[in-house]
Amino acid sequence: MANAESTARVKTKISGRAMAVFGVTFSFLAMLVSGGILFFAPIGKISNATDWQVLGLDRQGWDDVHIALALLFVGFSLWHAALHFRTFKTLILDNRMCPQGHRIEAMIGAAFVIALVTLTVFGLPPANWLLDLNEFFKHEFWAG
Repeated sequence: MANAESTARVKTKISGRAMAVFGVTFSFLAMLVSGGILFFAPIGKISNATDWQVLGLDRQGWDDVHIALALLFVGFSLWHAALHFRTFKTLILDNRMCPQGHRIEAMIGAAFVIALVTLTVFGLPPANWLLDLNEFFKHEFWAG
């Protein structure tokens, strides 16, 4: 009977794939928090006048954190995409399990992104509702 300690695997190498996945995940979650805080934060002059802070950071501090996290997220996302390029290509083109690939799903995903950008640029609902809510919090909610 083998000893449990002798059969246990010892991991000595850091996995680049796992690091890319965790980097994307954790930077996204941190950006979600900083973005949420900034969404509800008052405009600069109101936040300065009221000494507005969350978790010890003022609005400028949260802006800085959010920008740094966005850069980190982009870097990890590009790394993740490069590591999984073959899988991505297979999903779009074809494979044995799905000879037509997943072109429809890719087009639906792209359509959602294009639609949201278009609605935002032209100030149309529902994108403008979100922007109006953000403006309400920045200018009116905190102004009293």
